[in-house]
Amino acid sequence: MITAFCSTEEFDHLGLYRAFLERETDSTGTVVMHHGRVKRPGKQVPNFAAVELKPLVADADERLAALARRAEERFKLNQVLIVHRLGTIGACDSVLLAIVSGATRDRCFAACSWIVDEIKREEFIELIEQP
Repeated sequence: MITAFCSTEEFDHLGLYRAFLERETDSTGTVVMHHGRVKRPGKQVPNFAAVELKPLVADADERLAALARRAEERFKLNQVLIVHRLGTIGACDSVLLAIVSGATRDRCFAACSWIVDEIKREEFIELIEQP
């Protein structure tokens, strides 16, 4: 199952994780989660007031879903969830949630890492640090 979307609202990572687990079957041996948060110091503005996350494309949800499908196929996953925040958020706020499940830990760890790297590499969501 693929679930991928952007949200301008805060997301409940624990609630999303619980719902993810409820959809699992006995074919899952491993679940790996990446919970990305906004950290200080910033890369451009060390003591920023907030960060703005804005989509650089009109189809950001579709891009995340396509990325999730590629991960599912490439790593032979059972389930993928990706949620990315948009809008203005502060330090320590949740910015990205990626959860994957599969038969073995090696493919799940690799898949979760690959998803995060691809989101950064594809650059379809811009992060601007505000002084």
